[in-house]
Amino acid sequence: MPRPANPTLRHDILREALHLVEQEGPVGITMRKVAFKLGCSATAIYQHFASKEDLLLVLKLQAGDLLAEEMEGVRQEPLLENQVRGMAHRYLEFGLQNPGYYRLLFQDVVPGVSLSPEHLTRMRRAWSIMRDALAAWIEIRGVAGIVADREANIVWAVVHGITSLALSNRLPYTDGGELHTLLDLALSHWIGGVLSGSATIFSERRWSEPSNSAKRSTK
Repeated sequence: MPRPANPTLRHDILREALHLVEQEGPVGITMRKVAFKLGCSATAIYQHFASKEDLLLVLKLQAGDLLAEEMEGVRQEPLLENQVRGMAHRYLEFGLQNPGYYRLLFQDVVPGVSLSPEHLTRMRRAWSIMRDALAAWIEIRGVAGIVADREANIVWAVVHGITSLALSNRLPYTDGGELHTLLDLALSHWIGGVLSGSATIFSERRWSEPSNSAKRSTK
């Protein structure tokens, strides 16, 4: 008799692949390794995912969706400042609790994984949510000369930097509470400078949302 189909196999494949990302990075994943972890054949894996690249793309998109959900969860806060601070702290906690997803989103370039414009929009939704909250806050504060997209990139870089350094053990803090305190201090410095009107305002230029595929000029 044929073996009964496993209704949770697709979910199980994604779970084990994510564990491998945490341990070895995306380049360490093979369909055979995932199959070995699950005690099934590689053929069974290919019934759900056409290739390793297809599997990693699904995980990358899942990571983007989960981070966006974290951002959405703070939108009910009545004060815009609390929304922006809350989103920053949710980002940090997402990275600390989900290092595999974080690697796929922000730290590793996965060879062979091609992102369509629709994929990129989906993966950047978390940034867009934070940017919209920040833009609304800037408008209410009424400080002239502030470019919302630029400041969103600055805040994003601060949060990303602290999270990445924490995950690579390059900060003198290991406790989550200490890391959140550090992040809150960094945000307070930004708020006290930019939104008080005392920070330097740079000349206007095009500021857009971040792109992993952007090429920098070397001229």
